[in-house]
Amino acid sequence: MLILFVCFLQTNNTLAQYDRRLLDLNKKYINKEYQEVILKCKILENSLSKKLDKAYLHQLKADALAMLLKNDESYKEYLLSKGIYTQLDSVDVAMSINLKIVYLLKSLKNNTIDYKSYINESLKYYNSCSNPHIKIKGYLNIASMKINKIEANESINLFHKALFLSKKLNNEKQKSFAYNNLAVLYNEIKGIPDSALYYLKKDLPYLITHQEQDNICYNYINQASSFSKKKNYSQAIQLLHSADSIKILNNVNDIKFSINTFLNQYYKANNDPKKALAYLEKANIFRDSLEVQNQNIAINEIKTKYETKSKEIENSSLKNKLNFNQKITFSIILLLLASIIIATLIYKNFSRKKKIADQDRLIEQQKLEKTLKDHELHAIDVMLESQEKERHKIANELHDNLGSMLATLKLNFQNLKRQKEHFSSQENNLYNKTDDLIEEAYQKVRNIAHLKNLGVIASDGLLLSVKKMAEKMSVLERLTVNVIPFGLSERLENQVEVTLFRIIQELCTNSIKHAQATEINIYLTQDNTSEINLMIEDNGKGFDTKAIRNSDGMGLKSIEKKVEQMGGTFTIDSKISNGTTIIIDLPL
Repeated sequence: MLILFVCFLQTNNTLAQYDRRLLDLNKKYINKEYQEVILKCKILENSLSKKLDKAYLHQLKADALAMLLKNDESYKEYLLSKGIYTQLDSVDVAMSINLKIVYLLKSLKNNTIDYKSYINESLKYYNSCSNPHIKIKGYLNIASMKINKIEANESINLFHKALFLSKKLNNEKQKSFAYNNLAVLYNEIKGIPDSALYYLKKDLPYLITHQEQDNICYNYINQASSFSKKKNYSQAIQLLHSADSIKILNNVNDIKFSINTFLNQYYKANNDPKKALAYLEKANIFRDSLEVQNQNIAINEIKTKYETKSKEIENSSLKNKLNFNQKITFSIILLLLASIIIATLIYKNFSRKKKIADQDRLIEQQKLEKTLKDHELHAIDVMLESQEKERHKIANELHDNLGSMLATLKLNFQNLKRQKEHFSSQENNLYNKTDDLIEEAYQKVRNIAHLKNLGVIASDGLLLSVKKMAEKMSVLERLTVNVIPFGLSERLENQVEVTLFRIIQELCTNSIKHAQATEINIYLTQDNTSEINLMIEDNGKGFDTKAIRNSDGMGLKSIEKKVEQMGGTFTIDSKISNGTTIIIDLPL
């Protein structure tokens, strides 16, 4: 998932035109003193005479209320501010408030107010606006609000409009903003990681030039996310390591936790469980730091609230001569509340440690399962090696011993026939028939020997060996075995060729023996040097894939295990009376 580093581009208000007291409030808002801003706004409201000042006061108050999640009150203040700016013909500011209202309404759970009218009103204004700077900011803000599945195409269109204008004005910052958001759209909403990578790579030079270390780190993480969607986990891992090497300034523990979590996922997908476990442990360390950090923040907030409240009580007692018992009571209540919250945090910490212990047990279980699987795969290798040796032995015995004996028998029989001068018609037929039977027996023994020991082991290679096997297996008007190759311009590693040949031989034998097929098609495809695809389909009687049982020879289960060991995938598609298709994809 892409990390989104976007924010709304604010319309530039000329703050110098406002009352000095409002400028002080703006500084408090920047320092996140939201309660103080709301309190001061209430005091100042009746003392301001200029409409422009009142409009900005309502806007500041609405912003602070929104930060405190007081959305209903914030919405009313925004409407008051927008109304005054509209009266003053400050349409630019009014439309920017429109977008704040949209963002506020979209965040409400049970909102019944139609926010689309506000977007449409702003969009109409920006389309007709003659100021390109205002138009760009408007397009970018509205496009950011439309980053969802339903409005994705509208959002892309608006970002491209903003890009077109930004390029004319050579505004690199706004171009960077658009590139990043387009990457989010294409990766997360449209599911087109190649397009996301295109925009991320276009954005990267700007970030590097301006030394935006945090955003460079996010860019690498986002590129890694796109490559993971393309199943290119090696490139994704490389990019995450690049992100990890960057010295970031903000949210360090949070980002490091994300990087190590993604590394754990990608190494696991890349069939490297050892490294996956290592990065899972690193992620847990950063998660612990995050939780401790959050606990400290919560405790500090409690402490600050308590100290502030105590100070308020003290000041109030000096001014109003409050009763001492009231202060003690209030302090005790606050202390009790603080104790409850701290106890809750301690309980959460205990729960977290228990969860980590459960994860450790799960990791140990996974290690045990991996060891058992390795033993199982080794047993399959031993079985396959034994089968291969046995095939060689049988083939050699048939060819060298029984084949030689039949050849000698044929020669002796033909010699006896020549020594007798005269034959009756019946004797001649008997001699000829016997000679044909000896020849047929010799050819069958020779064919069996060749079928068990085809050219994969020698110099023929996989493709030629499979074609020879298909020719031997084919029987006129009873069985047709077709070989359809694509690619395979170069020889594979000998052990891979032998294993693939035996798999093909076993699957074809199953089709003949069990499926009673009359046609078998063998597709061998190699699109590039990194992967080979094997598909065997027959028109036999099919079977229930849920009821697979080990058969003689390698068996479907053993073949599947061997393919998994080689890092490939094994898929069966079969239905009763509807034939069988088996697909194998192997990395090289």
